[in-house]
Amino acid sequence: VASQAIGQFSITATVSLVGSPSSFTLTSVYGPSDGTNKEAFFSELVRAAPPSSTPWLLNGDFNVIYEARDKNNLNLNRRMMSRFR
Repeated sequence: VASQAIGQFSITATVSLVGSPSSFTLTSVYGPSDGTNKEAFFSELVRAAPPSSTPWLLNGDFNVIYEARDKNNLNLNRRMMSRFR
């Protein structure tokens, strides 16, 4: 690991492949389940993003839905869904 950053909701590291000049940025997240911290979570993800020329693997539990069909009831926050996309 060449560099790392620990945030409130994520850990980001630059990963270099052994014996190769290749590297990528890895971010693992655990998003807040309450709505009060969602904007802070999204802002942290934006700050964690590497330059567009760098491969980025982003994984974890976002605690946000992508589409209405992913929800098991009609309690939707479409603004958060749009922000997540």
